[in-house]
Amino acid sequence: MYTNNKSLADAADKKKVLVAAHRGTCGGNVICNTTLAYQNALLHGADMIEIDVSMTADGIFYAFHNTEEKVVFGKECDIRQMWSQEVEEINLLNSIQNTSGQRVERLADLLPRFKGKCLINIDRSWFYWEKVISFLKSMDMEDQILLKCGVEDIYLQQLADSKAGIMYMPIVRTVEEWEQVKRYDLNVAAAELIFTDVKEPLADQNFLEELRSQGILPWVNAITLNDQCVLSGGLDDNGAIGEGFDKHWGTLMDMGFQIIQTDWPGLLKNYVKQKYHL
Repeated sequence: MYTNNKSLADAADKKKVLVAAHRGTCGGNVICNTTLAYQNALLHGADMIEIDVSMTADGIFYAFHNTEEKVVFGKECDIRQMWSQEVEEINLLNSIQNTSGQRVERLADLLPRFKGKCLINIDRSWFYWEKVISFLKSMDMEDQILLKCGVEDIYLQQLADSKAGIMYMPIVRTVEEWEQVKRYDLNVAAAELIFTDVKEPLADQNFLEELRSQGILPWVNAITLNDQCVLSGGLDDNGAIGEGFDKHWGTLMDMGFQIIQTDWPGLLKNYVKQKYHL
């Protein structure tokens, strides 16, 4: 394991806490994982956008979160088993389940629109890493891209074998998983830490400080996915809005998290500026 993350580290040093926009900023007739959603996120002050990646049966990469087909396409299917022509004919559904006039976008078209504009977290691409890593290298955007996956040996080995050197962030749920990551020759620039209680080891301030001392930025998901999934010990977006920014986002910052993923980047960005007098 090694760290070569100058662009990420410099951004965190300058902005104190980086705001990552979950699938862009969507709502109304703005569909998640689209150029419009990502532009919207940047207008709200996001420092990083998260792009989910799916590959169709004919090998085309799209900005899309597989498993969301019924919600966005309006039918039960799996984009990974579809052909690109079929995918591109679909008129995506908006937040009130009306057609939006928008289409799923090819990653090759979308990524260049954000070259030099922001950091980019690539999610859900591990199903076809050998192909996607080569594709990302061809985009010449390595100083912007942060690749992530769960801690599974097959994916860690594929990334190490690629010798791509792309900034990497494991999704870590236990200390044992963190030790597993350390066995691989990877450019670990950040660590996405999942914890259900703030008393768990991954949320311990000493552990977070150890990461930072190694040049590894601690990432936390403040997003509230639903009423069952706990990603950040109960400190989340819904709580920040309902109970106060200090109690939720502020506590995460005080714990030592340097990247916070949110569905409300405008609110979080303004709070970061206020808290750190930027």
